[in-house]
Amino acid sequence: MEPVKLIDIIGSKTAVSPRAGLKAYDYAADRVSKGQAFIISFDNVEDLTSAFCNSFIGKLYMNFEPQAVASLMQISGLDEAHVWYKKIKNAILLGTNENARTLHKTNLEDIILS
Repeated sequence: MEPVKLIDIIGSKTAVSPRAGLKAYDYAADRVSKGQAFIISFDNVEDLTSAFCNSFIGKLYMNFEPQAVASLMQISGLDEAHVWYKKIKNAILLGTNENARTLHKTNLEDIILS
């Protein structure tokens, strides 16, 4: 199976905005809903934010059965030592764990409203 480049899905080498994350989400959600396996390559991505990961990967894991997402979607172009890998893992945690989402939201509200 040939990987699809994330930069081609979002039309940019920077994966930073939630809006771009939603483009990637739409791509992946279409495939997951059809039960199609796919690989997304992070090769040539120059920047990646938690906001992007949450609106792409977190939302994907929140809206679909986590086991289905994990079995259908593969990510290439990152190793486990990369800081972006941690952002992806955190997005998965937020997507699969309602308590983590609530705590994250509360912490953000505390920062904003302080």
